Amino acid sequence: MKTQGYIKLISSVTTNKKSVLELNILPGEKTPWHYHELFSETFNILKGTLEVGKGNNILHLKQGAIARIEPNEKHYYNNVSNEECIITTTIEPGNKNFENSLFILKGLANDSLATTAGTPKKFADLAIFVYLNNFRLVGIQKIAAPIFNWAAKSAMKNGHLNELIQKYCNK
Repeated sequence: MKTQGYIKLISSVTTNKKSVLELNILPGEKTPWHYHELFSETFNILKGTLEVGKGNNILHLKQGAIARIEPNEKHYYNNVSNEECIITTTIEPGNKNFENSLFILKGLANDSLATTAGTPKKFADLAIFVYLNNFRLVGIQKIAAPIFNWAAKSAMKNGHLNELIQKYCNK
């Protein structure tokens, strides 16, 4: 049986200056190289191992390790192990859109609407995730940014973001 993804909000920007979420990263889940303009992101490994690209380095983080990614610093993560990795991610300053993006992402994955790498299967869902997450692609991938922005704004205008928030964020 496939392990379910989970996410737990520990501290929200609505009541604190930072967002802190605990979540699992399943084997094979990964992100491409990207950066965030609006906040720093700190990974704290609670269980398992996680490969994290940070700038020009590739870190292999184990339980107890912490990696802080500064705003505009390119990074990625990849669970290359055969076991789930449990982390907390801390966003400073906190960001409600980021919080929602992770709840939506895990919800889509649990509903089999994401690939084994954790990428939403529907382009509109992916575009909304990229928008909410302040996910900025790097390298050749950044040429897709205007398409993602257009698709996200179109999906939001059509009420799709509200549907995703109602389904995955208001529990």
